[in-house]
Amino acid sequence: MPTTELVYFGKPGSFTHLVAKKIPGKPRLVSRGTVQEVFEYVKQKKSRLGIVPIENSSSGMIPDTVDHLVGEKHGLIIQEEHAINVKLALLGKKGRAIKKVYSHFAPFQHCQEWLKRHYPDAEQIIVESTSAAAMRAGRERYAAAIAPRTAAVKYKLDVLQFPINERVPNRTQFFVLGHEKKQSGQARETSLSVILKNKVGSLCSFLKPFSDNGINLKRIISRNIVGHPNTYVFFVGVEAPIGDAAMKKAMDEARTHCSEIRVLGSYPVYPPFES
Repeated sequence: MPTTELVYFGKPGSFTHLVAKKIPGKPRLVSRGTVQEVFEYVKQKKSRLGIVPIENSSSGMIPDTVDHLVGEKHGLIIQEEHAINVKLALLGKKGRAIKKVYSHFAPFQHCQEWLKRHYPDAEQIIVESTSAAAMRAGRERYAAAIAPRTAAVKYKLDVLQFPINERVPNRTQFFVLGHEKKQSGQARETSLSVILKNKVGSLCSFLKPFSDNGINLKRIISRNIVGHPNTYVFFVGVEAPIGDAAMKKAMDEARTHCSEIRVLGSYPVYPPFES
């Protein structure tokens, strides 16, 4: 089924929007303000795709995305992984004092030392996305935003500093979500949702088959299961496609140590874009 809409997290001008514009196929781009809204909107039609951030090299995993991937039987499949080498800008109004700085939590993590040096007295306010930060800064007299440089035109701001903290690599990775499985021949990695049996050594026993079969685990994140104290679901990223012979063997062995295991997608991983 041809894709008619690509739904991205954040407002126009966000880094997710920049990546969405670079994905081939030229579907209509649709903005949604939260990760949950992206999931809900994509679920409604099989012709829709969604794109959400999964990890930032400065601030780690994006909890909202992980929770929605493992927390419900939404029926969506990870189809692709993309990334962007992030270059951040301070956007504001030239000649005006900066009393507030808006941004998403990930840019704040990356720019914390820079902000302490240059704007130690400015209040730091976390908002849902960098594009929302730029929008707020555009509406307030003494506010600035840490956001993509491209957001300056959209929200009528000046670029006060670019880039910020460029010496430290800053990369954000994204998942494209849809209803259909990608061709397995292009896949390089697989994501799993795993609930282990509640017994001593279950995590070690689950991990061992991957090591024994020469397969590296890229990510392993535990999240609590709502309504079930001391019970956890693991989001696991595996550097192998689901159709690989060694991966099949590892999965067959690992499965015996799980009370539930779901394949969230087996997908290609593309080289990063430049922002």
